[in-house]
Amino acid sequence: MNWLVGIVPGLVATATLVAFLHGYRLLRSDPAEGLDVEDIALFNAPERRRAGGQGPLGRLASRLTPEVRRRLPLPALRWLQKQVNAAGRSADLDVDSVLRQVVMWGLILLPVAVLYLMQGNLIMVLLAIVAALILPLGRLTRQARLRREQLDRDLPDFLDVLAVTVSAGVAFRPALRVVSERFGGPLAEEFALVLNQIANGASVRGAFIQLRERNDSQSLQEFVTAYLQAEELGAPLADTLNQIAMDMRKASAQRMRQKAGRTAPRVTLVSSVVLVPGVLILLLVGMYLGSDIDFGGLLG
Repeated sequence: MNWLVGIVPGLVATATLVAFLHGYRLLRSDPAEGLDVEDIALFNAPERRRAGGQGPLGRLASRLTPEVRRRLPLPALRWLQKQVNAAGRSADLDVDSVLRQVVMWGLILLPVAVLYLMQGNLIMVLLAIVAALILPLGRLTRQARLRREQLDRDLPDFLDVLAVTVSAGVAFRPALRVVSERFGGPLAEEFALVLNQIANGASVRGAFIQLRERNDSQSLQEFVTAYLQAEELGAPLADTLNQIAMDMRKASAQRMRQKAGRTAPRVTLVSSVVLVPGVLILLLVGMYLGSDIDFGGLLG
């Protein structure tokens, strides 16, 4: 039995490496690989993407995802849905796809957790569990952050063009559609959804409130609040849009200054941790070699 106990960690480590490489290959594979043309024609865009990597690991993750979703508390599902909305709700991004990635990383890291559990290293087991959550959720939050930054960057110019279009005599909704299509990107997606909601019976106020709630962009939230207030008070729309754009540029400049202020301590920390020890070592070694002092005799 001693030889069996000695060989088990090696087998577990080998299985972990094989599972990791296989999972990485599945993640990088073509969604339509191995499918007939008739099968591909039946899939829509999300299903074609999810068809990739449907090996044993992918099929197991797909089967476990509904059960994981049923066991999650409602606040966790709401938080995931909010993150998905902030990331753009693309064709291949929803709560189920995020949970599937979590399950897949959990299956990949499961042998690692078992290996460390056999060794009694509970800290590494906990790190393996946390890694299975952080890897897919980190990618999701990064997409949400990049999308929020693009919204904040494009919105002032968008409002300037919208104000000019409204001043030329175009009604607000057609102007909003034309300008959003001109800009493209997240702004076009959000305002197209707002216009579709209004066209299908939603009130203007309700559609813009939903726009504010599903995005965490501070600039977009300020625009919606100011627009609704201006509509209630009957203020001229073009002047209101110009004033909102000016205020957003000032707020954006203030955020850039704050971001630059937070960057300086980080640069100082990196310089202190990396450069100062190296410089001290060079100085002390140079002084030691140049002084030719017998420290052994000096210190007895």
